[in-house]
Amino acid sequence: MEYPPFLMIEATPNLENREDLQSYLSQAPAITRKHGGIPVATYDVEKAIDSGEIPSVFAVMSFPNRDSVHELFNDPEYQKLIPLRDKGFKSIRYFICNEKI
Repeated sequence: MEYPPFLMIEATPNLENREDLQSYLSQAPAITRKHGGIPVATYDVEKAIDSGEIPSVFAVMSFPNRDSVHELFNDPEYQKLIPLRDKGFKSIRYFICNEKI
């Protein structure tokens, strides 16, 4: 039995580019839903245990399958948002994770 993958997102908004950030955040969810993405949880990062950089937000999304995650990032509508994303976040990282059986 294959479990659905999760997309983990580690991000720090760039508050100096709030317009780009808001524009990205207002458009990306609809494109994500189109590919079956469902928000599971969003967390403010309170503290890091190590000395590494601390992201502001950690989000978890569920997808029907691995292909749907890749289709999201390859979607031409999403590709148009990448410049907004890159200006709206100081850093953003994506991780595709599968439940360990």
